[in-house]
Amino acid sequence: MIPALSPRALRTRWSVQGLARCAADAVRSDAGRGGAVAASAVEAMGLRFASPVLVAAGLDRHGRLLADAAALGIGGVETGSHRPSAGGHPPLIHLAAARQPRLQGGSRPCHGLSLLVPNAEHGAPVCRAALLRAALAGWQAHADYAVLNPGRSGATPAECVELLAALAELRDRLPRPRRLALVAKLPAAWMTRAEAAAWARRLVGAGADGLLVSAEGAAQGATRDLARLLDAVGAQVCLISVGGIDSAREAAARLAAGARLLQIHRALLVAPNAAQALLADVAALGGRRRRRARPVSR
Repeated sequence: MIPALSPRALRTRWSVQGLARCAADAVRSDAGRGGAVAASAVEAMGLRFASPVLVAAGLDRHGRLLADAAALGIGGVETGSHRPSAGGHPPLIHLAAARQPRLQGGSRPCHGLSLLVPNAEHGAPVCRAALLRAALAGWQAHADYAVLNPGRSGATPAECVELLAALAELRDRLPRPRRLALVAKLPAAWMTRAEAAAWARRLVGAGADGLLVSAEGAAQGATRDLARLLDAVGAQVCLISVGGIDSAREAAARLAAGARLLQIHRALLVAPNAAQALLADVAALGGRRRRRARPVSR
């Protein structure tokens, strides 16, 4: 028997379906084909994002928005989070959308593959690394970047550095036409620690092209944390901010503090027209000037 969906899951599904319909309608219209949303493109991690707006993992788990979301000003869709397991099946992703070629001007959103660190029952980091490497090798073909997400695994920052290094070693050997970018997520709980900047530098040293800086439940400190990490790792590392971005004003503050990209989740769990308005407002912010990083000491 299939378990009933929770109210939150039903709301999420309804929101994604509504956005997908709005995006398809925009593409079918003359305005959609011409680019109804005045988005500002962002170059980061060797990729071109049509706007600074990313759909955070957990909203569109299967990539339904990958086909047409650029018409709404969405620059990337992060599917998952996907949990690797021994003998596990590949994630269900709308591959027809993911396979669509990106036309000149970046018309298809970038596809991010969010990989959860396996739970502690899988044992030592070497076992976790094997599961993650197998998942990355099997699932990366239609992704533009992959995210190492500690989730609720209990993995320490030091263990995540080792796991990221294992993924980077594999990534560098993948036969791909375009290099796969790697992103490491820094949970909000880590950002409260004095060692957060040092952990960020170690993740970059292990092969991370970007850092997903979470402010979930702690949005009031988001700009401070971004500025601190920008000084720690330098402007060459893409900082992605997630958590509490519910207005163009908040989005502009995150970009000014050092973020290059912004992930939105809960603010899209509203009526489709309200979500569209927020996406359009934030998509136009990509050209804003960001805070400059201090010179990074090596």
